[in-house]
Amino acid sequence: MRPVRLLRPLLALIARRALKGERDAPELRVLVDATFAHYERNTPEVALERTFGARLMVRLAALTLAFHEALVGQGVSAAEASRLTARATWVAYEKMALVPRALAALTTRDPRRRLERATRIFRWFPFGPPGYVMLDVEADPGVVAFDVRRCPVAEHFRKHDRASVCVESFCDLDFPLARQWDATLERRLTIAGGAERCDFRWHHVASKS
Repeated sequence: MRPVRLLRPLLALIARRALKGERDAPELRVLVDATFAHYERNTPEVALERTFGARLMVRLAALTLAFHEALVGQGVSAAEASRLTARATWVAYEKMALVPRALAALTTRDPRRRLERATRIFRWFPFGPPGYVMLDVEADPGVVAFDVRRCPVAEHFRKHDRASVCVESFCDLDFPLARQWDATLERRLTIAGGAERCDFRWHHVASKS
């Protein structure tokens, strides 16, 4: 089965939940159709990554960008399209984040170790090497610290001159994700924002003064 056939019902479900009250069923069908028209035009440009996780994330990035472009094509302002796109992306990202948290909770009761293990699970899949390059950084006790040196999602958005959409619809979702994991996130730099690295510093809430 072609990947697009799997993504279409998923996008329809996500769009319905994210835009509930803002679009009726016929409008959502038009939006989904327009999204996949954009997506299929750009699919040949999607980089072929070496790992399944990286390939999956780049295709989701392409779908996210297509969703944003479809909204703009319907007359939605770029700022509003970014807001709605971030809402849709969060519907999926929030569900993805439940698995690492649940697996980490099965292995330890220590909150700091749960945070460390949840981030490591995510760094194994879907954000694993060699598609993603992440380096551990020394940090104070209670802090999980690493730098991202390569992000294929950021590369995809920057290639299409839509880095700001990446920041709003992917990067910024790490902050509510941290709250889901009983933590706060400090990050000053992002590759999508033009830096050479993303500096992730996760603080468990009990250790953050």
